[in-house]
Amino acid sequence: MAEVTFSLRRRFRQKAFILICVVFVAIALAILYFIDRLHQSALETNLALKHRMVEQTFNDYLARAEDEMKFIGQDLSLSNYASGRELDLLFSHHEVLFFGGLDFFYIEWVNGENSMDPRARLFTKVDFDSVLEAGLMNKWASVVTKDNSILLIYKKRLVSAAQENIGFLYGFISLNDNLTLANELLESAQVSAVSVYDSEHNRILLEEHKVGVDLSGTVLHSRLPLVSPVQADLQLDILQKYTLSSATLSRALPLILAVGCVLFCCYLLLLRLIRQLIFSPLERIVYRREDTLLPYAELQPIQLQSNEYKAFIRAKEHKFTLLAESVHSAVIFCNEVAEVELINVEAKSLFPDADKSRTLFDFMPISCHQPIQEALKGGLGVVFDLTINNLSQIYQWRAYSFQNESDYRGLLLVGRNVTQETSLTWQLAQLQPLSSVVQRKVDTDAILNELGYLSTLPGPLEARHLQGWLALLISVLDDIDDVESDVVYLPIGEVFSQESARVMAAMGVEANRALLDCSIEAGAKVVAVDTCFRSLIRVLLMMVMSNDMAERRLTVRFYDSELEMIAMNDMAFRPLFYWMIKVLLATLGGQQKILQNNAVQLNLLVGEEGQSAEFHSLVADKVVAWVANDYPNTKAIKEALIRLGTHVEEYVSTDSFFTQSSTMQRFDAVLIGCDKDINAQSDMTRALQLKYNRDDLPLVWLNSTLPVEVNAHVFTLQGCSFDYSLHQVLVRACARESILPIRSSEKGRSWVMIGGSRVTKAIWYTELEKHHVITQWLADLSHYQVVLSYHAEATIVLLEPQPSRLLLAIQSAFPKVQFFSLQQWPEMPDNVSFFDMPWPYSADQIRLFTEKVMQ
Repeated sequence: MAEVTFSLRRRFRQKAFILICVVFVAIALAILYFIDRLHQSALETNLALKHRMVEQTFNDYLARAEDEMKFIGQDLSLSNYASGRELDLLFSHHEVLFFGGLDFFYIEWVNGENSMDPRARLFTKVDFDSVLEAGLMNKWASVVTKDNSILLIYKKRLVSAAQENIGFLYGFISLNDNLTLANELLESAQVSAVSVYDSEHNRILLEEHKVGVDLSGTVLHSRLPLVSPVQADLQLDILQKYTLSSATLSRALPLILAVGCVLFCCYLLLLRLIRQLIFSPLERIVYRREDTLLPYAELQPIQLQSNEYKAFIRAKEHKFTLLAESVHSAVIFCNEVAEVELINVEAKSLFPDADKSRTLFDFMPISCHQPIQEALKGGLGVVFDLTINNLSQIYQWRAYSFQNESDYRGLLLVGRNVTQETSLTWQLAQLQPLSSVVQRKVDTDAILNELGYLSTLPGPLEARHLQGWLALLISVLDDIDDVESDVVYLPIGEVFSQESARVMAAMGVEANRALLDCSIEAGAKVVAVDTCFRSLIRVLLMMVMSNDMAERRLTVRFYDSELEMIAMNDMAFRPLFYWMIKVLLATLGGQQKILQNNAVQLNLLVGEEGQSAEFHSLVADKVVAWVANDYPNTKAIKEALIRLGTHVEEYVSTDSFFTQSSTMQRFDAVLIGCDKDINAQSDMTRALQLKYNRDDLPLVWLNSTLPVEVNAHVFTLQGCSFDYSLHQVLVRACARESILPIRSSEKGRSWVMIGGSRVTKAIWYTELEKHHVITQWLADLSHYQVVLSYHAEATIVLLEPQPSRLLLAIQSAFPKVQFFSLQQWPEMPDNVSFFDMPWPYSADQIRLFTEKVMQ
């Protein structure tokens, strides 16, 4: 599935547009908020005026009720009516009573009689004697009855035409559900709710709000004292529902549009600036061919990374080309239409017309076309042979299909020269049986199977290794055919050393690939050895060394006179070895057993004459330096040295040995390991011989492969390294005079070099060698007692600053020691001589410094 791609420019436009929209919305909301706050503030100021309007309406309502009281009083005072018919007289003016401000009235006559408005019982059921007590002459008063009726009462004297007091008139206004009064109060100033509160008695007299108005939201509230004829401390509260009006939106809309236009212009300007400042330089990076960096600091890492990636691609192409030229095979790459994309030198030598051809089919023989077409269609395991008649060579070609950079199927053809293997296979096929005995007949199918196995190995098999392998097989077959052979008595460890060296020399297999577990006691057993016994050991070593398993081990044990050998192998599909082991064991009278882990266990009785006279614990308590270098199996060597009873001093490299070995008093032997770095091994040997001015040093070379050139004055461990072989070579090395690192400076004043990098040490070591200066190298002066106890007059050169207290302590303990520093640091003590030598150090600088110190 193809990867989803996206445009950075489009993504930036979207993100910038979203950001501008968010800013626009935020500013618009802020504008609406501030305009709304201004509008709300204006409404709150206007609310005080509305408060006065509601107050005036309330007072007008009371004044209208007082006028109604005056009308009733005049009618009662001046009209002629029969006693008890006053209500009929009054209700004859029903338009005044029913549309006036009073809700009901009550008349108290001087003679003790009273007349009650029949509407009174609509508002309260209590006895009016308790209510009339609250009345004030010509003043309004509030009263709350026992049945929670809230009333305003007004008391007026009734005077006859003769100006005589005839009684009292009481007028009542009910504040419970007084829709007329509430509606007038609400509509007078267009407020949402109104209430009248008696602060003195802590009670609400009137509370009403418009129907359908929700006061749970934002409301404007005003509470002020109510100035009215009512004899009480009243507070008037008014509430007005506040909503965002269209007027607010209409006032904010122009400003919001202006802000939107400004932000849109900023958005367009931002897009233009980003395109000019960022995206255009990014586009120029793609088409820029110069090696100079862009003048944009932020884009330089991208350009540097692109340059590094291009260099990496070129390096990979170069490495791939080198690899294609060094695999000793003909390599051809082509695309989905068989056009040649790469062809190495060996393939060009086979097909000289390849450069003039467009596709594989133009220069390869017709016999190859069908396999090539099958591989282009995706076929797996396509293998075909091609005989080059003009070169007298046979090439086996393998075709591998792959997905190329265009996501189409490409093709890789790898041709391997199998001329020599084919010839050897044919020659082996012509071999006659080596013996007339049926049981000793060579299984030719097993030989062909072994050759087929070698031809399918993942790595290329060099011709000389294949020749050595076949030579070993033929030598084993010759030994099987040799019925009579001489018997000699040798330590079995010597036999393993000789045969392992022979196998490795022929096969070219690293020595560390075979782990031979043979103790010195077992290796010192002297046994009868003939050609069959040697051949058996040779076959076992070949099995172990060509093993593809993780553990390549050959174990040798003695149980009295019975020899047991266990070989780890993967020979389940290589029957030739089992046939040879079977034939050899039949001659030697041994037994074969296959263990659960596919290991081969051999048991046979051997003629034994005891242990070798040379076998003694000659290396016990010897001091051995083990310089590993790039030797692959260092742990096994160290463990073997410990089993031999030696005191092992391990060093990871030659530099480590020269900088640290001076702390030791002596070395009875020095083992120098090597895998591929032959120069490090030979250079160290030469350096030690020059340093101690003698060639016969107790040096032992331990190589994973047999070295081509061996120093005549050193000992080499041939074949597999195991306890017995290691013991024997150490015995010969320890017979020489030991190496005394500390006494190596007795010929002159010793120089002790402190600190420095590996490069610095290499430069100084080379130049001081020219002046025959004896040097020791230390990382620091923490163990100065060990060194200076043997070099009391040493010259100490500080390549790196050291603690001042430590330098003063050393000077006090060893007064003849001289200090020289190439660097100056704060608090450097006076006993240190400063020599100004700038980095990097040159040969002339070191020479002048050395001459000055020696003078």
